[in-house]
Amino acid sequence: NQPQKALESYSLSFHIEELFQSLILYENSKIITQIRNRKRIEKCIAIYQSLFEKEGKSIYIEKAFQLAEKSKSVVLKEHLKRYQKRSGNEKLILEQLQNCNTFIIKEQQKREQANITKINEAIKKQNQLMLLLKRTQNNAKIQSSQTINSKDLFAKLEKENAILVEYFWGTNTVYSFTLQKNQIVLKSFCTGQMCGEAVPRFIGHFIKANSITDNIDLFKKTAFSAYKLLQLPPESRYQNLIIVPDGLLNFLPFEALITIPSTTTNFAKMHYLLNDYSIAYNNSASFYLAFDKLKLTKKSNKSVLGVFPVFEKTNYELTFSKAEMQSIKNNFDGTFFGNATATFDNFKRNAPNYSILHLSTHASAGDIETPASIKFYEQEILYSELYNLNINPDLVVLSACETGIGKFYKSEGAMSIARGFQFAGAQNLLFSLWKVNDYTTSVFMNYFYKNIKSGKSYFEANANAKLDFLNDKTISNTKKSPYYWSAFVYYGGIETAESGTNYYFYIIGLLVLIGLFLVFKRYLK
Repeated sequence: NQPQKALESYSLSFHIEELFQSLILYENSKIITQIRNRKRIEKCIAIYQSLFEKEGKSIYIEKAFQLAEKSKSVVLKEHLKRYQKRSGNEKLILEQLQNCNTFIIKEQQKREQANITKINEAIKKQNQLMLLLKRTQNNAKIQSSQTINSKDLFAKLEKENAILVEYFWGTNTVYSFTLQKNQIVLKSFCTGQMCGEAVPRFIGHFIKANSITDNIDLFKKTAFSAYKLLQLPPESRYQNLIIVPDGLLNFLPFEALITIPSTTTNFAKMHYLLNDYSIAYNNSASFYLAFDKLKLTKKSNKSVLGVFPVFEKTNYELTFSKAEMQSIKNNFDGTFFGNATATFDNFKRNAPNYSILHLSTHASAGDIETPASIKFYEQEILYSELYNLNINPDLVVLSACETGIGKFYKSEGAMSIARGFQFAGAQNLLFSLWKVNDYTTSVFMNYFYKNIKSGKSYFEANANAKLDFLNDKTISNTKKSPYYWSAFVYYGGIETAESGTNYYFYIIGLLVLIGLFLVFKRYLK
């Protein structure tokens, strides 16, 4: 009955949790700590919503949003914020610690054949490295997590003609925060069979390739129900929509939601959210806001490092991977490793020198015991082995199955291949949410790179490629099912095409004006 007192107590608990968090080194331990925090955050958001309904003060909605934002990818945020400030010695210890962890996991996967002695030796070394790292970090000052600057966030959204929708998926309630026109609107719906069932049902349509085509009417009904439930903004003057998902929504392709019901069975004629907005995703609003500040030096020319193992004459052969490689070669310069040359070593050695990293291969989400992994020609790499890559790309394209899927934590997201690249510093990523088709993926990627070549930003290229795919008359209606074109989602910045491309058009326009002036001057004479 004393909400303000309750909020004060929760505020103190969050401070104590931050102190605990600073003492923890293991990634999984940090994530488990955040799961406890989320339960408190859910209760606080409910209190703020109740206070807003009673008093009508917008400050309560602002504070609820700030709390939801603090729950987003905390471990990833902390890593990226601290990594640049770490000493060379500290980075080396972290890398050795990660290598020990990877060795233990891989050895444990051998089950009966596992070498217990080697596992124990690795655990002993891991403990020694942890103590060494703690001594290195002892002098580090503990900083409270900062609140996001709403004024700067609104200014950026307005500048980029965008609306931001951030979700918080709690135990009992799902909250959505919609930011537009200098205002935050808070809405909610409950989870479970009575009101939240449309979300898992919609996601369920993408588990198998034929689930949608076998019952198109059911898909349309579910896609529209999920759209209404998620309380997304209707079509407006804003062209861009940024989604910060949470919980199950991390696996939902928002582009494929149907916003206007129809009787058509022609997938190209259905009205999707894709038709209303160009959509980008992000781990948090603070990632979106800090994108320009965090961004490393951009490479002047777009060049591609392509990895195409193909796996010819094996059960893993990717028949259309060669066509995908050729379509990229037709548009961009770069280095392309195919078949036996598509090794992890070649990738690691060359990755720092290219603006776009493109991997066309097999990947797996893993399961409860097995971590997510990606195949190179000679070996399979766990997502955590990507953490220490030395890369600085403008874009990472993961043209493989389930690259955005992995062991899932509400507080942090999926422990996926995409997360591995994010930990390594990649900020713009294109990755998949389920098992993708070899042929349709090659067609989609062809359109994606053509759009980049024509001057579109990565964000625009993704949206346009999906529309181009739907409008392609050579593709059958069955293959235009959202299963085939909505698998790839873009996480990152939404800046428009680079200024260099714009200068080109300015110069052409200026030359045309000069020409017209000279003609007019001659006419007057």
